[in-house]
Amino acid sequence: MTKHVLMAVKLLVSAALLAYLFSTTDLAALLRRVRTGDLLLLGVAVIFYVGMMGLATWRWRVLLAAQGYPAPLRRLTASYLIATFFNNFLPSNVGGDVIRVRDGSRLTGSTTASLAIVAIDRVLGLLALYVLALSAWLLAPPEVRDLPGAAPALAALGVGFAIAAFLFFRVGTARRLVAASGLGQHDWVRQRFETVQAAVQVYRERLVSVWVAFCASLVLQAAAVFYFFFVAHSLAIDLPLGAAFVIIPLCFLVQTVPISFNGWGVRESLFIVYFGQIGLSRDSALAFSLVGAGLTVVLSLSGAAMWAVRGSAGGDGE
Repeated sequence: MTKHVLMAVKLLVSAALLAYLFSTTDLAALLRRVRTGDLLLLGVAVIFYVGMMGLATWRWRVLLAAQGYPAPLRRLTASYLIATFFNNFLPSNVGGDVIRVRDGSRLTGSTTASLAIVAIDRVLGLLALYVLALSAWLLAPPEVRDLPGAAPALAALGVGFAIAAFLFFRVGTARRLVAASGLGQHDWVRQRFETVQAAVQVYRERLVSVWVAFCASLVLQAAAVFYFFFVAHSLAIDLPLGAAFVIIPLCFLVQTVPISFNGWGVRESLFIVYFGQIGLSRDSALAFSLVGAGLTVVLSLSGAAMWAVRGSAGGDGE
């Protein structure tokens, strides 16, 4: 019951925000931008999207291989495309991770180990996004550095990642915290905690693989910024590249807060605020967000086709 209530609240938040934004935006100007969009530049954006999918899949493969689980790239690609489809069509961006954890467990023999690998994959992606945003913010001109909420958000995220790094590098800290909480007294919790700890310990010993995966994450997140940069310019929106490297990662990070349906409404609101700060119109921000996010939804339908093939094959579709 609670799950359905939360889902209804998220839908309501997204619907209310979008209704307000549409009612306060010049829709005629928005539609003109969309109708006169440059399809060639939009095609370049699609190329970056394909590159993002390839890098994300390869990063997952690197993290699996570090744990001693080699996997065919074709199999992981199919799984990642299906996961991306579920991320876009389920009310939470962790829906696709369930698919990856399930598919990964067929390689690892353990759902908990697979979950640990996917979690590390997620953390590295978010950390790369943060590093890009922080670096661009530090180098940005005043009008970008003064974006509302940017400094507090970056500071809070920095504290969060510092704590995560402390737990990763300080062996035994997580175990002491679990023992102090009393959770370690439960066999079910203790067994799964030890499985996760074993996976983390492997990554501590194979830091080269972690660094490779992190570098792949940096390139991947940069590709995501370029994807939206070309979407902007396809709509004749003069979004500076430096500002894009601050605004887009910040919006990505904020929209992960689960208060709306997959960030819809929240993402558009942030883009309107930030675009206004650098002198871009409200209609351009809304068009940019809707086309950029909408195109990713359309492109993710390839995962639905992959899911159908897998279903008809009665398994992995191999």
